[in-house]
Amino acid sequence: MPSFRPALVALFGAALLLAPNLAATAANRATFPKDFKQMVMYGDYRRGSGGELAYALKETIDIAKAGQPLPPGTRLVLEIYDDGALTSYFVMEKGVDWGLEVDEEKRTGDWHFQQFDINGEVNRAAIADRCESCHQSAANNDFMFTVNRMRDYLP
Repeated sequence: MPSFRPALVALFGAALLLAPNLAATAANRATFPKDFKQMVMYGDYRRGSGGELAYALKETIDIAKAGQPLPPGTRLVLEIYDDGALTSYFVMEKGVDWGLEVDEEKRTGDWHFQQFDINGEVNRAAIADRCESCHQSAANNDFMFTVNRMRDYLP
């Protein structure tokens, strides 16, 4: 009867090598929304040939207009433009207790951030730390800079 011990040892060893990478990846749960085409543009932040366009689902905007906190599962998307061309997307996603996965000094409620390329694929070079540090200053607005634009949105 063949011994499975060498295979188990190899598998366990591989798991140990991959574990640090898995932990680092698990810290950012923001995903590109499959329903992006259903989102509406509620904010236009153009500056010269660059800028951002802000998107959310109509239901999300309605919740913000009602003065209610945005629920877990909410995704906000920025289209990022440079020299008039779309260069990337930035997603801010809220989960249940996601803030507990982030060091307290970096915490932005239960929001996670991720940059995506123009095909909706994760841009691994993007650094969400910058976003966290900036959004911490908007704690009184659930860590969002665009909530007032959502509240003022008229279709």
